[in-house]
Amino acid sequence: MVVHQELFFKNYFMCGINGFNFNDPELIKKMSKITSQRGPDFTGFFLSENYSTAHNRLSIIDPEDRSNQPFILENFILSFNGEIYNYLDLKKGLVEKGYKFKTKSDTEVILKLFQQYGKESFKMLSGIFALSLFVKDQNKIYLIRDQVGVKPLYYSYDTSNKRLIYSSLIKPIILASDKKELNINAIKSYANFNRNDFRETFFKNIFKVLPGELIEFQNGDLKKTKFINFNFYKNVSSHEINKDISENFSKQFLSDVPVALSLSGGFDSNLIFHELLKNKGTNFVNYSVYFKDSAKFSEDFKIAKNVSKSYGVKFNAIEVSSNNFYENAEKVVDIAEEPIGNTNSISNYILSKNISEKVVFTGDGGDEIFTGYNKYKSIFIISQLRKLNLFKNFGLKFKNKNLNRLFIDNSKELFLSFSEQNLFKSVNKVYRNFEYIKTNNINEILNHTKENDYSPNLSNVMFHDLDTWIPNDILLRNDKIYANEGIEARVPFLDRNIIEKYLMISDFSKFGILLKSKNLLTTNYKEISKRIVKKKLGFNSPFSRWLRNEIFEFAELILNKDYYDSSNYIDLIECGKLIKKHRDTFYDPYLIWNLISLQIFLRKNKF
Repeated sequence: MVVHQELFFKNYFMCGINGFNFNDPELIKKMSKITSQRGPDFTGFFLSENYSTAHNRLSIIDPEDRSNQPFILENFILSFNGEIYNYLDLKKGLVEKGYKFKTKSDTEVILKLFQQYGKESFKMLSGIFALSLFVKDQNKIYLIRDQVGVKPLYYSYDTSNKRLIYSSLIKPIILASDKKELNINAIKSYANFNRNDFRETFFKNIFKVLPGELIEFQNGDLKKTKFINFNFYKNVSSHEINKDISENFSKQFLSDVPVALSLSGGFDSNLIFHELLKNKGTNFVNYSVYFKDSAKFSEDFKIAKNVSKSYGVKFNAIEVSSNNFYENAEKVVDIAEEPIGNTNSISNYILSKNISEKVVFTGDGGDEIFTGYNKYKSIFIISQLRKLNLFKNFGLKFKNKNLNRLFIDNSKELFLSFSEQNLFKSVNKVYRNFEYIKTNNINEILNHTKENDYSPNLSNVMFHDLDTWIPNDILLRNDKIYANEGIEARVPFLDRNIIEKYLMISDFSKFGILLKSKNLLTTNYKEISKRIVKKKLGFNSPFSRWLRNEIFEFAELILNKDYYDSSNYIDLIECGKLIKKHRDTFYDPYLIWNLISLQIFLRKNKF
């Protein structure tokens, strides 16, 4: 057995992990080079006769060499991407049992916790993580992700030769398998939801380790288990929210390196700002995006700038222009490794290029956990009307979708009714062989909520969003774009403890008697409500207007056979009509961006 930790490269460009169940020094080095931008501080390797792993480290907690990975403890080899927010509490418990520690890292805590409790230890971790753990004397590999799905982890398993290959990214697995084939199901999901909710990626036979899923691989056999679940509280007092947020956010703020905040004029990032001030004083940096020649979409920015100035926190203004869309569309798809239909990806990318700190906090998840969207208010009203028993038993159908929603009797159908399926107007014209994902086959894309109670209430629909939209769009986009610049994106509102306590709180508590969005937060943080914009725009951009003018020709260029003939999947003639229709009448702009991103992806991979 050989430990090759002398093979490290100081100048590689967030944490990345790679591995497989055979010995190939050259292959593992090539794979780690692809993920090296995720970890600029150290690249280490472990190789044995039947296991190879590599780790690219972004040093945030205990940046000393003693915490480099792969981390080896007797019989165990760990490669870990992420942060464990409760590691100090777990460490205290282990010390009381007689364990001694050589480092100050969360990495050593994970291994010694496993040494004490075995795989049940994974359920004790609260944080953002994707990890691989090899037990030498059992010849066994464990792969697992946190139950929210903040950190990505992919794998491929060849049943013919019993080879398992895994990585933080898709590209290293393609390199290792030396083949790639388009997964048509992923296009089906992307056309429906603007993202891929299936386990299998856009590349056949390359799969996501699902959030909370444990994969055990031993002697050529692969076992998948839905392992870390959410344990929602039954009775919660909304009066505890200030204490809960303060305690849980403060754990996420732990860092031995400088940190930053993506600050807007909205409630969520301003609440994080409020908590950061309590924890770090003014020892952090704010960044805020504004849009060139667009006062309407830059109102958030002005609030963020004034708030930063009022509290004496360093503020950096980042401009996003129409040029950024056509100059960086191909780059963003390359970083994401798959089509990325959310136009916010361009703003994310421009911001990532300008942040110099290793950690950035974002307000993502606040709207999804604390009812920040208008659709949640509509779902709440519908569920209350149903309780009056006025609409339950008629079985009527109307042309108006809002009327039909009153007769929906399960959360899956209600989720679909308010999903991105309803955003695109011409999807069946521009996509070849388009078909809707419906309630009879929705279980194929569900994970935590597959066996859930399906009562048509708001909390259950929000849980479906947590199960699909959040990991497969918001978190995937954030992680890959920021990690590409060696930055860790942390999402305090998606803390496990916050979710388990407040996602399933009574629907009435979510809105209150006055039907206020984010009632739980605004009621308990009134001082923040006074200084924010009333209608948050966040990263929403003047994209629709730009698509009619500045980037109109770019859209025509991409969605054209001369750029790439994707006629097997996209009707490019209909795409041309759609682009012109939007220019003339404002029509389906986000479907156009969805198609642009897919077209770029298909061309890049020659599918």
